[in-house]
Amino acid sequence: MRPFVAQVGAVLRKDVLIEFRRRELVVSTFVFAMLLLVVFNFAFDLHVENLYTVGPGALWVAIFFAGVLNIGRTFLLERERGGWEGLLLAPLEPGVLYVAKVTGNILFMLVVEALLLPAFAALYNLPVLDPVVLWVMLLGTVGFAAVGTLFSAISANSRAREVLLPVLLFPILVPLLIATVRATTERVAPAPAMGSAPWASLLFAFDVLVVLGGYLLFDHVIEE
Repeated sequence: MRPFVAQVGAVLRKDVLIEFRRRELVVSTFVFAMLLLVVFNFAFDLHVENLYTVGPGALWVAIFFAGVLNIGRTFLLERERGGWEGLLLAPLEPGVLYVAKVTGNILFMLVVEALLLPAFAALYNLPVLDPVVLWVMLLGTVGFAAVGTLFSAISANSRAREVLLPVLLFPILVPLLIATVRATTERVAPAPAMGSAPWASLLFAFDVLVVLGGYLLFDHVIEE
């Protein structure tokens, strides 16, 4: 177990250092998500009656669309610079690479979300800086990163990967999007119908399923 964790840490450290030196991806992803929130704010005639239903949907759509910008680059640097073959030849289990990439994508998205949530709270006047909402954000981010990393590996060899990835990814993410929006809505609404717990439980089950599935399938994906 300890060698596995050490190997994951080594790959993750490499990815984090690269992104920290570049930094423009964090800025561009945040700006894109922020622009989507502003557009949604002006596109919908927001009132107290529909604010609690439109706001969480706008937040999660912005997060998912902006997250695709990062997910699509998960294996891009290795393939562009010839490092992919080196990773495959290294004495690493395929699961190590998958866990490291998923963890890196989770950390990246959490940074973007930490910048986005205060702006969303000010723009939509919704109490999203709440422990339950933050827990839902974490569950949604884990599920998105787990599915996105696997499909990023599938589409990495395609010349049309920028188009192929969203086409493959978004249909799988529909249950996750519905659950995250409903869980957030139930928490911020003044009179929730059933509370966030059932939706959070569904999110947790989805995360367990996709993380285990991605871990088991990743070996077959990278061999193709």
